[in-house]
Amino acid sequence: MPSTIELVDRRPITYESAINKDENFINQAAYVAAMEAFYVQLRKERDAIISVIRHHLNLGPPHTHIVTIAPEKQWIRGSFNICIPVEVRGGAPTPQKLLLRCPFPFKLAEARYPGTVDEKMGCEVGVYAWMQHQCPDIRIPHLYGFGFSEQRQGAQFTHESHRPLYVRAIQILRRLTYRLLRYPTLSYYTRHPASPDGRLSTAYILLEHIGLETGQMLSNTWSRQRQETERRQRLFRGLARIMLSLARVPQPHIGSFQFHNNGVVTLTNRPLTCAIMMLENDGTPRTIGQHKTFTSVHAFASDMLSFHDNRFLSHPNAAFDVEDCRGHMAARVVLRALLHRYTDPLQAGPLLLQLTDLHPSNILVDDDWNVVCLIDLEWVCALPAAMLSAPYWLTGRGIDQITDEHLIEFDKVRREFIDIFEQEEHEASGGGGHSISQVMHSSWDSGGVWFWHSITSVNAMFGLVNKHLCPSTELYLPQVTAALSKFWCDDAEAVVEKKLAEFHEYDTKLKRLFAE
Repeated sequence: MPSTIELVDRRPITYESAINKDENFINQAAYVAAMEAFYVQLRKERDAIISVIRHHLNLGPPHTHIVTIAPEKQWIRGSFNICIPVEVRGGAPTPQKLLLRCPFPFKLAEARYPGTVDEKMGCEVGVYAWMQHQCPDIRIPHLYGFGFSEQRQGAQFTHESHRPLYVRAIQILRRLTYRLLRYPTLSYYTRHPASPDGRLSTAYILLEHIGLETGQMLSNTWSRQRQETERRQRLFRGLARIMLSLARVPQPHIGSFQFHNNGVVTLTNRPLTCAIMMLENDGTPRTIGQHKTFTSVHAFASDMLSFHDNRFLSHPNAAFDVEDCRGHMAARVVLRALLHRYTDPLQAGPLLLQLTDLHPSNILVDDDWNVVCLIDLEWVCALPAAMLSAPYWLTGRGIDQITDEHLIEFDKVRREFIDIFEQEEHEASGGGGHSISQVMHSSWDSGGVWFWHSITSVNAMFGLVNKHLCPSTELYLPQVTAALSKFWCDDAEAVVEKKLAEFHEYDTKLKRLFAE
């Protein structure tokens, strides 16, 4: 048996390590070939990529405007996308730098649910378009244009500022008409189909490349400088302002924005989070349909719990043994029992736009840690205010690592963050309106923070329930989990037997994979 197998963007893993993790490494091993095939396709389309750039920027002839694609070693690979740096020379004293970003279909459940790539991209560009109107105070990269896949007829759109004068004039008149008739806001993006050689086989977005002259990723200096009080507080102030700006306009539903082919953005997509996408891609059956939004916090939380129930039932290595299986079932029983406590509309607060995947690599700062740009608008959703909290990574630990002395450390930094948030909220509102900071305080004091993290994380549920939501119950004790697990479903013992059989089958397939 080979000692390791290759994985995408991770170190090779041994069988001994893989079998002790709850990730499906059979699925993950398949990403290696899928990634190479995606790169091969992009290499074949270099000329089309150049045509796409020229199309959206409305460039002059090739001899006056030269488009250069960066060498492959400079391409930037993320969890869900590849970013291709592009440089345009001509027509300006300095080169124009852009990023062409293409989503990975094999990371976005496209094979299981065709159209998911376009759903995800429509949500993302919808946020860009909405923020351009509603949050001009938040610095984000300029979105030049984008194109959907063939699932949406390969529709292409360009920002009106890069279109001819007559197109801009028509768009201004359309926007005025929409406003007078009280239609949904018309975005700045106009339909702009290209010739066949200006199309790609994949969906894409074309963005401004934010360079070091503007700022660098917070993650570059986070570990070594996060103990410096002045820097940290400047960061907290910048994050608070971003969160408050997004929350300035209360939303009517729990959901995500979606960009439509008529240029309108509406809050009519399901709340699409990073965790939902990762789990669906890994095989979890879809529970919340694309066009389902929620006005009830209780209904949303209930559907999220059903989604995690489906995850447990469908995941082949969700449980390693009898006690582990019963523990996961018991945790779900506890969360169902607590559902009413944390979904009361008065406690959950208003519905606000939130960055559900905010992390140090998405935040650009200057040398003093002033926030200068937000560079990733994936996974933005309208959610209950109670789900808004101090980022869990403020002490450099994972959500499931904030226990014991690390919890004390986190609470100290959390209070510092909330104090600054409260100051910024008071300045922004003049002391009036619904207090978001009070909702955040209440969510922490009641344990709601841990409830919401439990149902929105990929795999932290059991630990969070055990350590934070019922620490005095000692949920990990076999006699406790054995009793509680029986309330999760009819014939709970049959589920235990089924999950153990699935784990043994997964183990056999994993050994076979290592033997190939």
